[in-house]
Amino acid sequence: MTLSSTLDGAQKVWRYFDFSRFVWLVQKKRLWLARVDTLDDPWESALAGDQLAHVISRHPIPRLSSASSRESAIDRATRITTLWRQTTFVNCWSASDHESHALWRIFCGKQGIAIQTTVEKLQASLGGLRLHRITYETPGAAKRTPERLDLVTKKRPMFDYEREVRIVLEKQDFENGVLGHEVDWDLEKYVEFIRVHPEADNSFLETVSSVVDDYAPALKGRVAWSAMKEPPPLAAMTPGVAASR
Repeated sequence: MTLSSTLDGAQKVWRYFDFSRFVWLVQKKRLWLARVDTLDDPWESALAGDQLAHVISRHPIPRLSSASSRESAIDRATRITTLWRQTTFVNCWSASDHESHALWRIFCGKQGIAIQTTVEKLQASLGGLRLHRITYETPGAAKRTPERLDLVTKKRPMFDYEREVRIVLEKQDFENGVLGHEVDWDLEKYVEFIRVHPEADNSFLETVSSVVDDYAPALKGRVAWSAMKEPPPLAAMTPGVAASR
């Protein structure tokens, strides 16, 4: 399922970074697509539940003459999913109209940055790659033989706060030592805003602005604080004054 058929092109998408990864992006003007088996969640592209049982049940029964040497259903499923995890690469975004407090905390620390673009612009930037929506469901709930893309676009329900969309690159052969792939990406053309962590200090905002000025000058003026930093209207008033109104 490609995202363009399920989401409005104007939908905002966000990517959250710590500072070093943001600097890498700005300097190199490339996106990093990580190998799936290097991601934090061990359930990425995993077979489980009814789906695993279905795959095992569909395994051909070996002839008696070759039974001793034939690959078992479990071994075959393990071999294929391991290969898929080692030859599939992803870059992850969050589709949301607003920033996410949870994602700021999980991916950034207090010196983090979020970049924001749209579905339409992100898809236009990818050449032959596609943007896919993640669905959140109990692992193995679909009783069918999966394809690689089916597995890499599924996550467990406890991650649904991420509202994830991801760029997916599929390779056929495992390349030893290759942990990811770089894709050229013109952030000056496609990024709409750069937001700075709401708990960072002014010196960090100045540092981010300086990096952008040096390496992506077209984005000058698009660096700003996170919307979460804005105080409520009565925050500057004393409790007694606020209570009297």
